[in-house]
Amino acid sequence: MKFLSLLRTKLSATFIALIAFSLTAITSTSAQAQDDTVYPANAAEVSYAELDNLPDFRGLWFPAFRQVGGDEPVLIGEALATWEVYAARMAIDPNFEVPETTNNCEPDGMPYIMNFPYSVEFLFTPGKITVIQEALMQVRRIFTDGRPMPARDELDPNYFGYSRGHWEGDTLVVTTIGTQPGQRLGRPGITNSDQLTITERIYLDEDNPDQLHLDWTFVDSKVLAQPWHMTHTFRRDRTWEQLEYICSQNDRHLLDEEGQTLPPEEIRN
Repeated sequence: MKFLSLLRTKLSATFIALIAFSLTAITSTSAQAQDDTVYPANAAEVSYAELDNLPDFRGLWFPAFRQVGGDEPVLIGEALATWEVYAARMAIDPNFEVPETTNNCEPDGMPYIMNFPYSVEFLFTPGKITVIQEALMQVRRIFTDGRPMPARDELDPNYFGYSRGHWEGDTLVVTTIGTQPGQRLGRPGITNSDQLTITERIYLDEDNPDQLHLDWTFVDSKVLAQPWHMTHTFRRDRTWEQLEYICSQNDRHLLDEEGQTLPPEEIRN
């Protein structure tokens, strides 16, 4: 009898704890739901007619190699020291490959998702533009429904950050914050901090509608002494479609004892 009484007591305590946990979860969910705002991109009633007035970004866009412009970055602090080490190694060995997270089949993240040497596709829906990068089948969302930009400290840093865009005539202007530190910024060997702000201006060429321009401005108080400007050009193909790209199916990099990919020099040795 004493055993049964003790068992009932323990079961009752467990049951009460489960009920309390469930009530807490329900309460939290309800409170969150009450605070949620439905922005135009997800509204029950939308108009697709407005999309007819936007520039035609359909088709696949491929980076035009050797058509990269802009100025040189003015690096500071740890970013400068790291870049000098990698620049020296690349000067000695043209085959040296800067170790990056993408070599471990991680997403390229922002901003590299936009100029990785594979195709990019833009999908327009009311209040939102979805960007699909063929490499690793990465997906990025740009909200164009007028929602406010959240504070940086309210965001959970991730590969692609939080992007908010608007149209200035036929130019799509996008601001992105909240990218996780350590991703490629502009070129191999330079990575961002948690203070990076990216501004993009994306527009069709005036003389050639099958050419797309992407103008970057990078601002990062921990990495750059001043804003860094870069430009990229893309060419359109309306006949191709994207294919699946699963990095782990063809990952042939060797790993060191810490799980990081080995540059070609270390592989050769």
